[in-house]
Amino acid sequence: MTIPAFQKTILAWYEENGRSLPWRKTKNPYRIMVSEIMLQQTQVSRVLPKYKEFLHAFPDIKTLAKANDADLLAIWSGLGYWRRAKFLKEACKEVLKKHNGKFPKDIPTLLSLPGIGPYTAGAIACFAFGNTDAFIDTNIRRVYLHFFFSDKKDISDSEILPIAKKAVLKDKPNDWHWALFDYGALVLKDKKINRNSRHYTKQSKFTGSFRSYRAKALRFLLASENKELKKEMLEDFLEDILRKDERDFSPQEILDSLEQDRLITMAKGIVKI
Repeated sequence: MTIPAFQKTILAWYEENGRSLPWRKTKNPYRIMVSEIMLQQTQVSRVLPKYKEFLHAFPDIKTLAKANDADLLAIWSGLGYWRRAKFLKEACKEVLKKHNGKFPKDIPTLLSLPGIGPYTAGAIACFAFGNTDAFIDTNIRRVYLHFFFSDKKDISDSEILPIAKKAVLKDKPNDWHWALFDYGALVLKDKKINRNSRHYTKQSKFTGSFRSYRAKALRFLLASENKELKKEMLEDFLEDILRKDERDFSPQEILDSLEQDRLITMAKGIVKI
């Protein structure tokens, strides 16, 4: 397929079927960053109510940078991958400290912010500042694999990028990438195309996973008075549910993991958020 024919196909479909999402109605880099971090490995349907709730609680960079961790994680609860909330806060602190509160526009500088990888940097640069560089996420990758590599295996992003760069609509980079997102997420959702990618990894089941017990520990702690508990009490809680579920994780390794991610602190027998 030629690039013009590809563009015509994607845009014609998007014109009739594109989604209207709140983060597509702003050029505010803070709000775009919040949406992009939330959408990492999380369905749009789960993000929509949390996005509104989050922005109501933390409407701007300064508010989030100064946020109490317990309040931040309480709002984030339900989205999973809790470290993302802390990355958002750290990124805002960095923007205030090193960039005088103004979001950097270029991708290399965006990449220097905590928790911002190549895709997120590309998305912020595009949706907030009109940058025309190509970028790839799971849904976008699926589209290029479907149209240009359908009969090939083990395709790397470095093979996709030259085509993606040629395909970007220079006058409408926002619409173009949104169209790719939606086509990949809606039209190609049930196809197993991404298994042809060298970067494909199957997302592990959440229920019964190590991540799920981290989440249970955090929710138990968030429900406590002053968001702190005796370590022994939290260990007993985890021990009970781990025994009931017949899981061989230890309470200590769960708590150590949360502390390593700076989601909790442990000192003198007390665990705090």
